[in-house]
Amino acid sequence: MAGGWSLWVAAGLLLMAAELLLPGIFLVWVGAAALGTGLVLAVMPLGLLATAILFILTLAAAIALGLRFRPSSSNGLNTPGAGLVGRTGTLLEGDRARIGDSDWPVRGQGTTAPGAAVRVVAVEGTTLVVRALPPPARAAEPGAASAPSPGPSPS
Repeated sequence: MAGGWSLWVAAGLLLMAAELLLPGIFLVWVGAAALGTGLVLAVMPLGLLATAILFILTLAAAIALGLRFRPSSSNGLNTPGAGLVGRTGTLLEGDRARIGDSDWPVRGQGTTAPGAAVRVVAVEGTTLVVRALPPPARAAEPGAASAPSPGPSPS
């Protein structure tokens, strides 16, 4: 079959175009393998068995290449620490803390009493590592003498 290479190239281009409609990064590798097979057949005609082996080897190489240069999936999405580290909460009794609307087992850095404000600094399994926050500055008590505020200056 003298024009068989053009069928492989056309199939490769169609599969790669189909990847745009059905994203999943799979058809692109099959299309690349078909395109590569077609280009080799354009230069050197092969029999049916040799063409099938060439396609399988090209497909394996395309998938291996795609996996090698795949972006890292360590973005923290769907990991317990992704939304908890840096959040603040209230320490409860019995090594637990309320962070948002959930109670979590905690291991503290420093000793604090229940009711103290804590910040999540790390996640170890299902246990949060928390650090006590400094207590908020106390407001002046009512009736206490305070420094007079500077008023408008007499002119």
